[in-house]
Amino acid sequence: MYRDLLTQALGNGEEGHRSDDLLADLVESRARLQVTDTAAPVTEALARELSYDGALIRLCASLDVRATPAWFENPERERARLERELSRRGIRLPARQLQNA
Repeated sequence: MYRDLLTQALGNGEEGHRSDDLLADLVESRARLQVTDTAAPVTEALARELSYDGALIRLCASLDVRATPAWFENPERERARLERELSRRGIRLPARQLQNA
């Protein structure tokens, strides 16, 4: 189901919410993903994950790193794989930190 939602999110033109800087989009969506708010609805947390994974796929695709929503059967594992690929290409993302909003 997550793969279907991610496919739809990528196809629904989030262009109005993105800049032309794919790395900046990724870092911004990663920061939103890391903010935890126990009062936030599950749908908000899901939207944050979809936003981050979409940004991750777009950046990877621009760098010829193979990435597709179909591989997000286990989102955490695929996210980690793509982040490692970016790291191998010299793109270091800020460390993950859990914060309370």
